[in-house]
Amino acid sequence: MYYVRPLMCPLFFLSLLPFSFVQAADKPALTDGGINPLSVVRIHDRVNYMVSLNFNNGKTAQQWRSVDCKQGKAQLLYKDLLNEEGLTKARYYGNNYLRYAPAQDDKQMTAEDIRTVCQLPIKDTRWERLSATSTAGITDLIDVNSIHHVGDILSVRLGYDFADIIWEPPYDAPLELKIEHYLYNCKTHQGDAVAAMNFDSEGRVTDSLITADIVRRKSSFKINTQMAQRFEQLCQLPAGKTFKAEGHFVSDTNKPASTLMGPSMPDLSNNNPQWLDKFPLSAAIEHQVQSLIKPWALPRFKQVRYTEASSLGKVKVQLDAQPDGYIRKLEDYGVWTVQRLTLANQLQLKFTMSISNGSSLLNKLQTDLRFPLVNGQRYQAQLDHINSDKKVTASTLRCEVTGEGDAHSIAPEFSGKYLLVECHATYEGQLDSSSKLAWLQDLNVFVPVAQQLGDKPESLVKLENVSVIR
Repeated sequence: MYYVRPLMCPLFFLSLLPFSFVQAADKPALTDGGINPLSVVRIHDRVNYMVSLNFNNGKTAQQWRSVDCKQGKAQLLYKDLLNEEGLTKARYYGNNYLRYAPAQDDKQMTAEDIRTVCQLPIKDTRWERLSATSTAGITDLIDVNSIHHVGDILSVRLGYDFADIIWEPPYDAPLELKIEHYLYNCKTHQGDAVAAMNFDSEGRVTDSLITADIVRRKSSFKINTQMAQRFEQLCQLPAGKTFKAEGHFVSDTNKPASTLMGPSMPDLSNNNPQWLDKFPLSAAIEHQVQSLIKPWALPRFKQVRYTEASSLGKVKVQLDAQPDGYIRKLEDYGVWTVQRLTLANQLQLKFTMSISNGSSLLNKLQTDLRFPLVNGQRYQAQLDHINSDKKVTASTLRCEVTGEGDAHSIAPEFSGKYLLVECHATYEGQLDSSSKLAWLQDLNVFVPVAQQLGDKPESLVKLENVSVIR
């Protein structure tokens, strides 16, 4: 069975604890850039290519683009930010960090720019079958139009067609065709892969390795005996003669989605509960938390939306009340989203991120929290969360109800009274934090009023774009 090698190592990243707002980075000015010739691939009417970008702050990036020459449209695929060694340190599909998102229209490319790209002297891929389709649905191919000799150097692209649409980690990027570009020295009989690219059904690059990234991963692209024999055969191919093997190959259209290699990261759009539902809390935790919620802390709403605005930035929040009394929270940070299952939007029961296939569950809880809250009440909580790797992380929370006020003063959409609750939290391996929360008595939910991280100044939180569905 052919081994499908992912273009990037799997991502093992999960922040299990609350974190501050994502701050907008300064945008450096572009100084120069150019198309990497090893990246240019034409599939029918579409040309894909990568532009190397250099900025005035010394940083470098690689922007993958695609042009539909038939419709005269340009698209941005994704951007890799590089470190000092030229290795990818972060990828953005549009605004999505470390997660695939569909191509976006490139509004900066002019019609003349598009014509220039479409006139590049690059032939359309023409696939010759190297083998019968494997039981896994993979067909080994060679692009006969890519075979070139420059002195002793053979340049050729191999392809692997997939019968099903698969989603490859770590970005959950769709894949139907994989192309590997090799340079082989016909005199020394040595060679290496210089580029590897994944393509979707429209012929767009969805993932890639090139420049320093593929050098670092060259052990994943070793030339085996069968490949070396094929390259030696191509080295002897007379000039002007077309290579023939098992016959011309045309990929199927409308391929089905794979039932074995689907997306590995959660779809949290619109606060979808399906991912966290796969990770049940223990019976003991369920019983303990349910006894805290019922009857005095059951949510009195269906959905609350707002944007938290402070000196640290803005985060869109959606709170959905579940029939069991838990509140499911979605936090949109722009580059990723976070989902939490909570008690009253304070105590975290479950946690996941849109850029990880992991999760965190409340594993142990000791608390003297009791509802209904009253002015002057103090309570504390000690929590242990366990992640998908069985690592346990401890946190503590100490709170005091210090005052009350009119909920209308927090947002016009709120009614009734609120109790002001001041809390201090410690997280294993992170800075301590403090917060001021308003317990909205008409809705039975906490909303933020102010927050402070470590010894930083306190930041007031304003709630904008508030909506309440009761």
